[in-house]
Amino acid sequence: MLSKLIGYEMKAFGRILLPIYAAIVTASVLLGIDFRFFPNSSRSGATIALTVILGILIAAVFAVTVLLLIIRFYNNLLGREGYLMFSLPVGTGNLIWAKVISSVIWSILSVIASAVVVTPFLMTSDFTDAVKDGSLGKIWTSFLGEIAPYRVNIILGILLIIAGTVLAITRIYAAISIGHLWTVHRVLGAVLAFIGLGILESVLFMTTGIGLFSVEGAFGGVTDSAMQTAADVARYEGIGLAVMAAGIAIYGAVTWLILDRKLNLE
Repeated sequence: MLSKLIGYEMKAFGRILLPIYAAIVTASVLLGIDFRFFPNSSRSGATIALTVILGILIAAVFAVTVLLLIIRFYNNLLGREGYLMFSLPVGTGNLIWAKVISSVIWSILSVIASAVVVTPFLMTSDFTDAVKDGSLGKIWTSFLGEIAPYRVNIILGILLIIAGTVLAITRIYAAISIGHLWTVHRVLGAVLAFIGLGILESVLFMTTGIGLFSVEGAFGGVTDSAMQTAADVARYEGIGLAVMAAGIAIYGAVTWLILDRKLNLE
């Protein structure tokens, strides 16, 4: 049932986000063609217009993604649609995690879609010439050799980004659920809850040593000398993952408790 719920959510997001993704790709390709075949037109009206449009689309895709994950959670589970959703033969936890998983997937897809902004640079004559003469391949090989000792750190870093995305989404859902406990001004309650949870989250990170990237380790007690090896970085990345996992579990539990025991549908 969880997979069906996720599929339903993916389709609902896709109906709105996929056209924006297509527009980003189209604008990026057109800008790349402009750079490739009209290299001296960098200040032309068409180039400027395409650049502005691409920037607006990238901003829009992130804004729409956030709005969708908020609106769909509220309408589906806390609004009138909640009567139907909670009548399904599925637990409250599955309803919540279907929202979280689909929101994370679409957040990652939005980042990937925005990454096509590099297309114009991949279509320039300098880039294609570098590919032809093999210099780009040599640079890439050298780069891979340089980062090889940090493979574990890179993997943990990617996991941190994913965990951070999940943490942010679960915090939003927990805040919305807390705000729904208010009899009036629920939006205000959700905003205040979000801010409060963010403050508590920051304090937790600071006190558990996740200030590892702060200047001179002001918060986490991590100095430059302690960060000079890949093993040191991996250790603190591991701490970060553990703390984020705890935060996700807490936010998930708060959301589940309210939706399962304290829900008051409109």
